[in-house]
Amino acid sequence: MESLTGIACKTAADGPGKVSVETEVDGAIVLSCEDGAPPPPSPSPPSPPTPGTSSLVINEIDYDQVGADGSGFVELKNTGSAAADLTGVALVLVDGGGGTEYGRRALTGSLPPGGYLVVTVDAQNGAPDGIALIGPSGSLLDALSYEGSITAAQIGSATVSLVEGTALPEGVADSNTVEGSLIRHPDGKDTNDAAADWRFTTTATSGAANVATG
Repeated sequence: MESLTGIACKTAADGPGKVSVETEVDGAIVLSCEDGAPPPPSPSPPSPPTPGTSSLVINEIDYDQVGADGSGFVELKNTGSAAADLTGVALVLVDGGGGTEYGRRALTGSLPPGGYLVVTVDAQNGAPDGIALIGPSGSLLDALSYEGSITAAQIGSATVSLVEGTALPEGVADSNTVEGSLIRHPDGKDTNDAAADWRFTTTATSGAANVATG
């Protein structure tokens, strides 16, 4: 009987099969025609996700210069391992007096892994003011409130806080008497706690890794 094992047969569903021989405990021999169709192919692996924007951070800002203001900038960094699509992403300047937008810059293109993007801005240096990075759907990607706390900024139809974790200490601020900027330190660090992530440096590094001096 064992010689019958594997012989082609037809299943009850009239499909291809192979003979199977089994011996019951009482000695009875049972022949059956098991489905011989090849197993379905393994599903294809999912397509890699479209490079997103969750790895973008506001990395440096110079909102107050010695003498007349005119060379302010905001630097973004892609801290991820894939290019970040900037389509629909916007940089929003927020007036702390009323928590409203006073400037918006739409971004385009993409930012490579570890890359920097410098956006020139004429940012206010009141107390407080802030900046927000907004995603294509209007979600808040990153934010910084400086020289005070903005906890209810009106950006589009949403009301959001620009304070991540603990607000910046009073002494962590840009200066109009000493050249420098506010930076994430170490470069790109984002623990979602502003007081831990940000400091003032006397070495502004627009478009390059942050350096802490002063």
